[in-house]
Amino acid sequence: MNNLFDQILRIIEEVQDDEQQMQQILDYLLSEVDLEKYKPINQLPEKYRPVVNEIAQYMDMGMICYLNPDSIKLSFIPQELFIDIERSDNVEEIKKQLDDLHGWQIVDFLDWDNLIEFQPFTSYQSFQIMEKFTHNLPNDEKLRPRLINALQNRKPFANFGRIINNSDLREDWFEFKREYLDNLVAEDLLIELENLKENNNEV
Repeated sequence: MNNLFDQILRIIEEVQDDEQQMQQILDYLLSEVDLEKYKPINQLPEKYRPVVNEIAQYMDMGMICYLNPDSIKLSFIPQELFIDIERSDNVEEIKKQLDDLHGWQIVDFLDWDNLIEFQPFTSYQSFQIMEKFTHNLPNDEKLRPRLINALQNRKPFANFGRIINNSDLREDWFEFKREYLDNLVAEDLLIELENLKENNNEV
């Protein structure tokens, strides 16, 4: 595998200054290589794919999301609710604390034998998405320098959002973000499913 990669890399290095040759290589790769199948979401077992976007939306709202890998059922809870909770092996005690302190009763995940936990996206991950979207824009896109400037200065999230929401790129941004987050979730889910499989084999 590495030998093939090295051969391809050497060819590209040889012709990298020849724009016509480089364009031919790019055109060939785009026409012959199916990049979609390598995306994490397309490597997931079919039954998990419908819940990926819902998980991503909960995570994007600051929720901890739980997936029952057997029933494909989802449950969620705001991350901040766990701050005041004393950790305990007693499930009923945790339920009582959540109810008494926060009035939160959607806790079916505490009764699941198997679950996969998804923590909310970090600020760094959210910033990375904005960066990737911006740098993927064509150089002649008039908003590109404005977005770069917004990301390099104070209040990048607010300024990026203001520019995007008042532009023709708004729908493109939402689609890019949706696909990016879905694949982040799918990538984590693939790892967790593999871990579950290995753990079950050890039993």
